[in-house]
Amino acid sequence: MATTNRKLIFLSCVLSAIAVLVNLVSLSTLQWITARCYSVDGVGETNLIHYGLFQGVYKRNFPVSTVYELQMTCNFGSNVCALLCGLDQESRSDLLKNLFNNKIDTNYTMNGCPTISKYSYALFYENTPLRVDSNTQISKENFINAGVWLSTLIFLILAILFGIVSSALAFFNTVSNPIEYFLSVHSLYYYNSIAFCCTVFYMILFGVVYHIRIFHNIAIYDTLVGSMTSDKTAELGYSYWISFAPLVLYVSSIASLYYRNYLIERDPKHEIVDLDAQGANPNLYLY
Repeated sequence: MATTNRKLIFLSCVLSAIAVLVNLVSLSTLQWITARCYSVDGVGETNLIHYGLFQGVYKRNFPVSTVYELQMTCNFGSNVCALLCGLDQESRSDLLKNLFNNKIDTNYTMNGCPTISKYSYALFYENTPLRVDSNTQISKENFINAGVWLSTLIFLILAILFGIVSSALAFFNTVSNPIEYFLSVHSLYYYNSIAFCCTVFYMILFGVVYHIRIFHNIAIYDTLVGSMTSDKTAELGYSYWISFAPLVLYVSSIASLYYRNYLIERDPKHEIVDLDAQGANPNLYLY
């Protein structure tokens, strides 16, 4: 039956493949969140940041303009994540733990953090600490929820995997006619549907954590300790919004398969025989 209307099966293959590519772009780019933050005392220029699920870029204009590379750092025991910088994972984890326990170092500087670009004279100012109150109490609500972050990542990866499976099997069905149900054209409905649902889930999860947490605090060191504020400046970036494209593509892939099935049912040359129906010829066999 897969030999009928192969073009529509191939169309399903292409649509699912494009959806996977968009999911991969979403996973790998750094524009899930774009935001601005300001010094709470009103001194200095606007600082800019954008980040994805794994890392981000922070243009910090204090004391001079320097662009830092931040890494998503999580502590699943405390269920918190933040965008922090450090020479290695251990230093970032220690910093996150101290922030969660309200152990604030008033002499903390970003000296030694990985930088993308900076002016040569910035070397003379990197050791300048921010004005931080050691008595600042950091609320857990200011961090990114680690469970939601991990769930977002898992559902995004699952959407990619099931999209790949759907596209690969659709191509397989254009050149072959497998008899196993899990390899047949009918299985493509399920694989595309699962990829669609996973995409919906990760968009909902990240949308919720953005609305509840990130919209009010972007969870970088400067905003967590209260020296800067990003309240109501954060926006969802294109890395998030392009995820609507896979939703349309997975639905279109399923629609192409339904349309193919519709054409088969209307074609008198493809009569469907119900062998279990009463009066069926018991001597009729399929080879």
